Amino acid sequence: MNDATPLDARWICKTCGWIYDPEKGDPDSGIAPGTEFEDIPDDWYCPLCGVGKSDFILLSEYAAARQAAAPVRTRRARGQVGGDDAIVVVGSGYAGWTLVEQLRERDSERPITLITADDGCYYPKPTLSMAIGQGRCADDLVEVSGADMAEKLGVTLQANTRVLGIKAQRKKLMTGKGNIAYGDLVLALGASQIRLAMDGDGADEVLRVNDLASYRRLRATLDNGPRRVLVIGAGLLGVEFAEDMASAGHQPVLVDLGTQLLGRLAPEPLANRLQQNFREQGITFYGGTSVSSVEKQGDAYRVTLLNGKEIECDLVMSAVGLAPSVALAKKAGLKTNRGILADRHTMQTSDEHIYALGDCAELMGRTYFYLEPIRRQAETLAAALCGDSKPFEFLPNNIRVKTRGLAINVCPPDLMQSGQGAWHLVEEDGDNCRMEYRVAGKIAGYALSGSYTKEAAGLQRSLIDSLPDVAVA
Repeated sequence: MNDATPLDARWICKTCGWIYDPEKGDPDSGIAPGTEFEDIPDDWYCPLCGVGKSDFILLSEYAAARQAAAPVRTRRARGQVGGDDAIVVVGSGYAGWTLVEQLRERDSERPITLITADDGCYYPKPTLSMAIGQGRCADDLVEVSGADMAEKLGVTLQANTRVLGIKAQRKKLMTGKGNIAYGDLVLALGASQIRLAMDGDGADEVLRVNDLASYRRLRATLDNGPRRVLVIGAGLLGVEFAEDMASAGHQPVLVDLGTQLLGRLAPEPLANRLQQNFREQGITFYGGTSVSSVEKQGDAYRVTLLNGKEIECDLVMSAVGLAPSVALAKKAGLKTNRGILADRHTMQTSDEHIYALGDCAELMGRTYFYLEPIRRQAETLAAALCGDSKPFEFLPNNIRVKTRGLAINVCPPDLMQSGQGAWHLVEEDGDNCRMEYRVAGKIAGYALSGSYTKEAAGLQRSLIDSLPDVAVA
């Protein structure tokens, strides 16, 4: 340990903002309370976003750097909503606020307006699927209020504002509070939960948790005591929510059209280990079917599956996946596919003054719903808006499945290599499993469980070095 480092020093993840406190440790990752940061093994990773130990910085140094980079509050940067030379950002999620931070580090004077349909508060969305077991309410998840973020960064926050359309030729944004001029417009619209078609008078009450407002509604039901919960979708979000609910004493049932947990994300042997772990926790999984109808039964529901099975529960929650929000872009005539088409060198859309960022953006056939690549997209866009160049790279993505009962890390093969190879079981010992996705004898992805998850950071670095064609495509 560096003699200059205080014994009680805290460290912050530069990607997602999660703070490591030595007094608390990280018990879910095997790091006992009282463990100093320097004593954590080098293969440890952020429990929230999955980046490695090297992506952490002393919280005191981070705060000092932010203070030093604090913008000079020019007259036009205070209170002005939009403007002919302003950057207008639509969306106050991780992508929107990260971009604003990146811009302010490069340019302290250009006016920036951030428009959002909610209050603009900053919170890490991945915490939604791990907060129930921790007993955290929605307000506990908020790290900084929207007003405080705007004041700190010297930008104008237009909160609780609905965006109605874009007049691209006139460079105007139409909102419920009037038109807003822009010099450059950034769409950080995020993604929305996919809606399945289902019958029944309770279908409209199926809960989709994708923000603080829907999490508040979820807690309002769960806080009344143990509940029977049916979760539609056994992908990443579904398994995380199901286990989090089980850890809080609820009774979750998972339903999915696929025949295994984690769908196409994880190979079958790893998914089978997780399913066995779920059985031991009392979590039931019905594969190869989905929900046909949801009928009200007083304060509860009767759910009928496609295979005819009926399940009684107190709450029905959908976690079938995310779809990029593209309606606004389509209406404006921008080119879209699954997401809003953007150039990886600049994040520019088909309109030279409109950019896309985060969940809603599509780059060469790829969409990203994870914090680390979205942070790098923000760096690319901030550089472009400030006259610099920092192209976005297609790097292997280390995905941590936040299941406490069985640690899992997966790095799926890149889009260009998916389907060209196969998964191979390398090592296994009970719940400890290591698998590799190989293409022509080369590793193109990995799936790890149990103790083998400690190898995730090293494997990811090896993939970055060995797959240059993917990284710079």
